[in-house]
Amino acid sequence: MTVKKTIVNSLILAMLTLTMGCSHLNAEPVEYQASDELVVLAHGLGRSDWAMWRLAQRFENANYKVCRLDYSTLGVSVAEVLAETSKQIDRCIVNAPKVHFVGHSLGGLVIRAYLQNNQVKLDQDRTGQVVLMGTPNKGSELADYYNDSWLMKVAGGISRALVTGTKSLGNNLDELDVNLGVIAGTKPLLLTSKKFTGPNDGLVSVESTKLNFMSDFIAIDVGHSQMRYNLEVAEQTIHFLRKGEFKHE
Repeated sequence: MTVKKTIVNSLILAMLTLTMGCSHLNAEPVEYQASDELVVLAHGLGRSDWAMWRLAQRFENANYKVCRLDYSTLGVSVAEVLAETSKQIDRCIVNAPKVHFVGHSLGGLVIRAYLQNNQVKLDQDRTGQVVLMGTPNKGSELADYYNDSWLMKVAGGISRALVTGTKSLGNNLDELDVNLGVIAGTKPLLLTSKKFTGPNDGLVSVESTKLNFMSDFIAIDVGHSQMRYNLEVAEQTIHFLRKGEFKHE
């Protein structure tokens, strides 16, 4: 392997496993008015709640209450991530009249798992809309390519559950009876473009984001990480939360 190729592979692995903090959520009880609506916001792999600050701000400006989850994703198992996020979501939604869910990347799988396992806690009148952004619902081809690398092994079970196929976390979650919208990015990365055969956002293919039971779908010219800051993504998400569908031209 050439030095250049080694450097490129290292950069790609770093993007897959960015280390940006551990869980420190300490949400205070929220007092709600009858008309208030809460958005539970879940971040992706190797991130923290701070990665979602701009999106949270835009939701708040649109008059939503926001609870940002903050959980560790590196060096932990799938069970540990789902247990921690379930506990945090339970705290977030106490007394909330209506609850929406928005997840970026891995955060979308966290939300799907919670809704699958906690249906009795949220009746249909209380459950709002669900939006998944760049979520590897069928796994990531990039994760497949690096699945046997030492860094992926160190990253832990949740990272390795982002592969495609029967071991994929997304492929092992059930369909949901909710109004769910999917946003896919179509702006590839030069470093990863050769690892995909179709449109992708640099880390996740467009095809992988799609679900049979999704209510609506939209593709936006944005890269995977930039979805969290992109104005069009935020506006489309808010439109879906309000209308139950994306704004198609």
